[in-house]
Amino acid sequence: MGCITWFLSGVILSTLYGMSKEQRYVTTPIYYVNDRPHIGHVYTTTLCDVYARSMRHLNHDVFFLTGTDEHGVKVEQSAIKKGVSPQELADIHSAEFRSIMGKFELTNDEFIRTTDSEHTKQVQAFVKTLLDSGDVYLGTFEGWYDEGQEEYHTETSARELDYTSPINGKPLIRSSEKNYYFKLSAYQDKIAELFENNPTFVRPESRRNEMLGRLKEDLLDVPISRTNFSWGIPLPTDEEHVIYVWIDALFNYITALGLGDTSSDIFAKRKKYWPASYHIIGKEILWF
Repeated sequence: MGCITWFLSGVILSTLYGMSKEQRYVTTPIYYVNDRPHIGHVYTTTLCDVYARSMRHLNHDVFFLTGTDEHGVKVEQSAIKKGVSPQELADIHSAEFRSIMGKFELTNDEFIRTTDSEHTKQVQAFVKTLLDSGDVYLGTFEGWYDEGQEEYHTETSARELDYTSPINGKPLIRSSEKNYYFKLSAYQDKIAELFENNPTFVRPESRRNEMLGRLKEDLLDVPISRTNFSWGIPLPTDEEHVIYVWIDALFNYITALGLGDTSSDIFAKRKKYWPASYHIIGKEILWF
């Protein structure tokens, strides 16, 4: 209840102290389809629903987004275990997520799927822009991999974690893989400045301090492609690679508005909602 109280108080205070009547864009994390929905998914979406309903009641123009994250090795492996294709598994579980949102009468305006052709097209366009920017290079990862989180760890961080996943406790896997990397390290100062100049960028304060602490450490470049599995959006310039699920998923917040296809009707209708008012996420994916 503490989280709900904090969230509602923020909505009420923002409303009382100067929020103009304009566009409001609120998003949930998009939910992974390797397994069925549970109460935690409903809880998070309900927080967003409360905000969306409140803003509509005050005559704001609201766009409320939720959906499902459908690519990656976990989906591929779950599909193999169940004897279906990854797309079939995604279709089944995405329908269950959509159904449960309806049962709880949640009022999202859009339900995005990362296997949607429109999302796929825009993600490839965004990634092509990254590849052309000079901020991406081909490298090889040598280290430890958390299969459950689809996350890499260096030797140092793996040792600190006792070579187990911090989320599910399963052993990390020794891994070697060719990836395209984004030069996140080149943007460390700009990211730190963004957090310093926007004290409400991350809430509550304890989580903001967590981010500021991480930004005092040297940032590592991050992989944006994978070669050890095939269930993902193809990299537009190298057919041996698929786009890493983390970057595919994060783009959903802007592909839902058509920002990767400025000639589309979606862009014309929804561009007004960017940037978002609130992105509601779980604390375990804050750094992600």
